[in-house]
Amino acid sequence: MISTYRVTLRSISNFNSLRLIFVDYFILPIVSLTMFLLIVYNSNQNYTRTLLGTVITSGIASGIGVTCASFIYDQDIGISDDIASIRPAFSKYWLPKFIIAAITLTVEILTLGGIGLITLNEAKLFPKLLLSLPLTILISSTLGYVSATAGFRHENPYWLANIITGSLVLLSGVIIPITQYPFWLRIFAELLPISNLLDWILNTTIYNYDLLIVSGKIFIWFLLCLFIKVEAKYKLRK
Repeated sequence: MISTYRVTLRSISNFNSLRLIFVDYFILPIVSLTMFLLIVYNSNQNYTRTLLGTVITSGIASGIGVTCASFIYDQDIGISDDIASIRPAFSKYWLPKFIIAAITLTVEILTLGGIGLITLNEAKLFPKLLLSLPLTILISSTLGYVSATAGFRHENPYWLANIITGSLVLLSGVIIPITQYPFWLRIFAELLPISNLLDWILNTTIYNYDLLIVSGKIFIWFLLCLFIKVEAKYKLRK
């Protein structure tokens, strides 16, 4: 089991050195965070929401990147077809990818979120940010699975991952609430539960309507993952 995790770690180029890890998962997210906070400077937007939204979307994007990079590495070395035929147990193939992605996401969100909340004198929200991690991990895992499988045998295996990670900030309503979006854009934004997750973190209660919406949307994405898995098995049998 440990060897499986070692192989998965080696398949992710961003983990090849401490410098890459520091730049990709700390420096670049801080640059993005600073940029978005400067955008809303002297505006009526909620600084705290922008901070949390940027940190969470950055963490989710990192999780998606880790999952896709590991899966695409298997394609590059030519073992994806064998894996698709053998269909190894979830715990032996996908789980290590999700766990490594979850650890990466968790460290990034807690580090940047903690620094940001202390800076904005909003440390009281840190426990809620901590409680949101399981939901954030589920969001990242489902989006990562869909993105990775969508790129299987595709000329550009990162095509969906790039679209999703590139539009996370826009679709999560970090700067402008999605209620102010044009109707066509709001439809796409409502597909993701990130905006609802931000509403839940900023809410003083734990069990509320926002939590129900987030859970429901995650469940829908989970069903999509199951559908993709069943469809892939059906294609292999043909």
